[in-house]
Amino acid sequence: MNARVGLVAGSGQLPLLFARAMRRESESRLVAIVAHEGESDPALAACADHLLWVKLGQFERILSFLREHGARDLVLVGGIRKSTIWRARPDRLALGMVFKRLVGGMDDDRLLRAVAAELEERGFCLRSVTDFMPELLAPRGVLSRREPSEAEWADIRHGWRAAKGLGALDIGQGVVVRRGMVVAAEAMEGTDAMLARAGGLLDARGWGWSGEGSAVFVKVVKPMQDRRLDLPTIGPGTLESMIKAGIRVAAVEAGGAMIVDPEATRSVADRHGLVLIGIDAADVVEVTGGG
Repeated sequence: MNARVGLVAGSGQLPLLFARAMRRESESRLVAIVAHEGESDPALAACADHLLWVKLGQFERILSFLREHGARDLVLVGGIRKSTIWRARPDRLALGMVFKRLVGGMDDDRLLRAVAAELEERGFCLRSVTDFMPELLAPRGVLSRREPSEAEWADIRHGWRAAKGLGALDIGQGVVVRRGMVVAAEAMEGTDAMLARAGGLLDARGWGWSGEGSAVFVKVVKPMQDRRLDLPTIGPGTLESMIKAGIRVAAVEAGGAMIVDPEATRSVADRHGLVLIGIDAADVVEVTGGG
């Protein structure tokens, strides 16, 4: 992977972290950044030789810009709010992609795969951010000082199964579970809004923190997910949203989910007595299968 790299950036902290890491690695490697108006961080301007701001749907401008600056390897990082998608003004090329590849619907996974297929068809090579920053992938095991209680472990396992089912329908990647009940499931509102909604429901039932444990937040990779695109991601901000909602356990898929700024994320967890843990299918099977 020694080709020159282009970044197509959405919202959130991760595009900027990736751009800065690439810039530290090589002054000449990250040559072009495409940023989306109203979504991407303006600080990206300091991280590349060339920057293009676009509105969502300006596919022709993006391709022309990336070719002009010799970016062969592409990394797509960051989200786009679904409300923005419905306000997009697609150009001719984007409309062609819609009619050719999206006749079955506009769900997240289908849309991302369509964009990836179009880019690869035009000679670009799609890479995952974790190809360049593998340290962001969550390891398996307890990452915080506090470990889950037995009640929290039961909810983590239930949350894993629920989130995988949710992901199979391409609805979302995360759920909040308490006492074996799914309190909230992530849909188009995104993780932080889902956590806030869960907090209100937990308060209404009197299900805040207790000696027996807390509600748990579980975030996993969708079963059909192209792991170069839209990996589940948490960071310090996610944990702050959990704290406001009265949720004290975060379980993410080991080797699949990304933890932005792992040290800062662990620090927030330990400072507030949270559980932060990486889990995989074995953590579910070990108990439900063999007892």
